[in-house]
Amino acid sequence: MKVNNIAVIGAGTMGHGIAQVFALAGFQITLTDQDAEVLRTALPRIEANLQTCVAHGFVDEAAAAAVPSRITLSGDLTGTVSEADFIVEAVFEDLPIKHDVLRQLEAHGPAHAIIASNSSSFRVADMATALDHPDRFLVTHFWNPPHLIPLVEVVCGDLTDPETINITCTLLEAAGKYPARVRKDVPGFVGNRLQHALRREAIAIVDQGIATPEDVDSIARLSFGLRMPVVGPLETADLGGLDLTLAIQTYLLPELDRSTEPKQSIQDKIARGELGAKAGKGFYDWPPGRHVEVIQQRDKAILEMVKCLRELGYLKTAND
Repeated sequence: MKVNNIAVIGAGTMGHGIAQVFALAGFQITLTDQDAEVLRTALPRIEANLQTCVAHGFVDEAAAAAVPSRITLSGDLTGTVSEADFIVEAVFEDLPIKHDVLRQLEAHGPAHAIIASNSSSFRVADMATALDHPDRFLVTHFWNPPHLIPLVEVVCGDLTDPETINITCTLLEAAGKYPARVRKDVPGFVGNRLQHALRREAIAIVDQGIATPEDVDSIARLSFGLRMPVVGPLETADLGGLDLTLAIQTYLLPELDRSTEPKQSIQDKIARGELGAKAGKGFYDWPPGRHVEVIQQRDKAILEMVKCLRELGYLKTAND
């Protein structure tokens, strides 16, 4: 099946960036959101992203200029998916909401359309219960910011047709992404299982008074974190010697946090309204404007790192 038209459902943090990725690759996109204000601001946000990419030499100016004309905004979900070959669901991470949206996508989309969820945690099987044709359904987990992070996790369920997976991976490659296939349908896939294992230990370290949030973040960013774009955790283990890994883990693993529930400290913060940047306080204080500045600095740094990794040959597309 050839993919010509792509529909993106949800124009928020992830959806507008996913639409940008496919539009930059030359596809025709229809983007929808039930929130009219979110939909209204989608194109300005995309244009701002593109300006940053052009300024850093990440995207050609002419290519960036063509993107807005390939994106159609629509407040009508039915019309958005009616002619789509590939549909990306990027709505709120709530299972009943996803079930409702997926039912609508299957009901109003063409019989051949592939439906891909951008869920970052739910199993394919848990979402596919809403569908009559789970063979055309899978997860494509883009990472935030989706227009900059090269990798997309591709997760299939037991009922996903192999051709659905192949078409999806080919499409992602055409959009300049690296599709990493996750072989088992497990909660959190691979990336979030790794990320939340680290986050659980980081929270435990702060709770135990071992280090401040600032120092925990600095240690993660400026020690092993600097290696990870070039050498992953398992390759690092091989380089150091698996005998060393065994020795350290024999001593250290009994001391690591084993919580199977969110920490009480997180629940207490939420009860006090300390939700993080959006509330002005979390582990850090977030005065007005600081979160925008941090995101801008993050994105510019990612742009430069991805460029550097490409130039050094550490970042290759699946076509290379």
